[in-house]
Amino acid sequence: MGCRHTGESLLRAQQQNTPGYFLKWLTVELAPTIMGEKPSTLLTFTDNNRFHRLSYWRNFGAAFLRQAVIDWTIMRQSLNSITILFYHPDSLERCLEQADNCRFLAEFGYSSEYSLAKNMDYLKQRYQHGCPHEIGVFLGIPLKDVLGFMDKGRECVSCRGMWRIYGDPAVSLQVMDKIDASKRYFAKLLNSGISPRKILLADRGKTA
Repeated sequence: MGCRHTGESLLRAQQQNTPGYFLKWLTVELAPTIMGEKPSTLLTFTDNNRFHRLSYWRNFGAAFLRQAVIDWTIMRQSLNSITILFYHPDSLERCLEQADNCRFLAEFGYSSEYSLAKNMDYLKQRYQHGCPHEIGVFLGIPLKDVLGFMDKGRECVSCRGMWRIYGDPAVSLQVMDKIDASKRYFAKLLNSGISPRKILLADRGKTA
């Protein structure tokens, strides 16, 4: 299956605990969603001695993402952490409009007749009681894998990667490969000296 990459593993070695590095790391983590390959990305920000992600987000995050092709909503926050769902509106709407996904989400109270904002608000409400299984659909995980994780599918675990894969792994691995390729591509641009802001505003996801 190969190694799946993170922002820290892909970026050229440098001083990590700086605002500049944080924005590069964030750009790589959001690359699949910026490019429209993944409808949304869920990230939790905390501070530790090595990397002050939470502080940097609070000081620089909102301004950095202004005018970007992605939006974001706070799912949960406390004094010491914040969990945010970053999403590509067009890509997420297409994902939620797929017939199988619509039928599945309707079981939990979502509706294709609701606006994206209303369905997002409902997801946020449910998230306050724990991470709901259906968030996997919002994240672009194939429905068969979401159902399998919930013990509602007919397939057994076939392999593991970014998530557990159930049944035929081909489609799931293809999704993972696209996610990984997006991160590697953005990391290559950043490592070549292109600024995170320039990458962010390149409008790559609008036609994805």
